[in-house]
Amino acid sequence: MSPKTPSVGPNDHGTCRLFPCRNILQRTGNMANNDSTEDLVGLIDRIKEKTDGDEVSVDELVEAIGRRAFGPLFIIVSLIAILPTGAIPGMSVLTGTIMLILSVQLLFASQRIWIPNIIGRQAMPRDKLVSSLDSIRPRAERISRYVGPRMKFFLRPPFLQLVALSGVVVSLSMYPLAVVPFGAFPAGLSLLVIGLGLAVRDGLLIALGIATGFVGLLVVYLVFPF
Repeated sequence: MSPKTPSVGPNDHGTCRLFPCRNILQRTGNMANNDSTEDLVGLIDRIKEKTDGDEVSVDELVEAIGRRAFGPLFIIVSLIAILPTGAIPGMSVLTGTIMLILSVQLLFASQRIWIPNIIGRQAMPRDKLVSSLDSIRPRAERISRYVGPRMKFFLRPPFLQLVALSGVVVSLSMYPLAVVPFGAFPAGLSLLVIGLGLAVRDGLLIALGIATGFVGLLVVYLVFPF
């Protein structure tokens, strides 16, 4: 994290006095340039191509996707939470922890995503991961027709920090909801939509993802009061 508070970016004349936002915006801009909706479908193929063996560890997933790609990592980790892979014992807690780590690093403008070794060593069966990703590939192709850059102010401070804070709150909710049948699904869906919005610079998707998270939490609380 840069200790300075530089200007927002080469195309903006404002300054960011509260947050070290240049690195965040540069990284988000790179995601927008490199991650189109077609690349989202390609992300599934890349996971399949760059992993092998009977199991896939968290570190292997991060390396396959890239240690600067917040949006795609949000997407893949949240997919693991809401697809059949989420039924693996302890997976809701593991994915919630990873999403919490990612959200905090996005909040503080980390230039390179860091995963603790104890988390990075955790693994899941590769065949379950691949079959789950294959099952949603056709849907990803259809969704790609409707997403794209819009409402990009969500990618600038202070809105981007609010997005990251929402990610922190939603990720934390996955811990208590892990004991509720399908309780972590709304949180995982919320983080998936937020991640897709980050990847393709779609502020409307980000807003929908945040709304989905908080509405889902409300519904779960009303159905399963703690």
